[in-house]
Amino acid sequence: MDDKDRELIHILQQDGRKSLTDIGKELGMSHVAIGKRLNKLREEDSVQISAGVRAESLDIKIVFMGLETRNMEVADGIAEKYGDCPRLLMLAPVTGRYNLFAVMIAEDTWSMESMVGTCSMATEEGIRNTETWLGNAPIVPEYLSIDLAPNRDNGDKSPCGRHCPECKRYKIDRCVGCPKTSAYKGNLWIQSKNKE
Repeated sequence: MDDKDRELIHILQQDGRKSLTDIGKELGMSHVAIGKRLNKLREEDSVQISAGVRAESLDIKIVFMGLETRNMEVADGIAEKYGDCPRLLMLAPVTGRYNLFAVMIAEDTWSMESMVGTCSMATEEGIRNTETWLGNAPIVPEYLSIDLAPNRDNGDKSPCGRHCPECKRYKIDRCVGCPKTSAYKGNLWIQSKNKE
């Protein structure tokens, strides 16, 4: 990645719909050259062009969770199990008191409580200690990558293997369920999705 690539990425981060012609004018290059650079970056999996959702407009709750795992195999297992969780914004290895740090979203306080204590990374085997911080929509970044219409190919089974309809909190309306399941009854993610 060279400086022209970095400038191209910067421009697209400001306006992902800007035409290749306009980007080319701004960088002093042809639209063909810009297209080739962009295709190369995408083929190398260096960039992904996607829509960001203004977090404040969704009135979401943020859960920050530090996790201390017994060993890195447990950390790898957590990453594998929760990697497709629609609520997970970020999962990163860290150093210090914890060795994993997760950032997740919820649409209400009840679901946030479920994420922290019931169907949670914190309840997995091999977790020694956790610490949780709760907050509102972030100040920065203003836009988040959230799939508001996830595929629901597994019926009522969540990506982490849980079955929402069997959960006590779900049954007494203390959790809206996983957005990737047909059992989801919240209002942040799409209610039903037709397969195309």
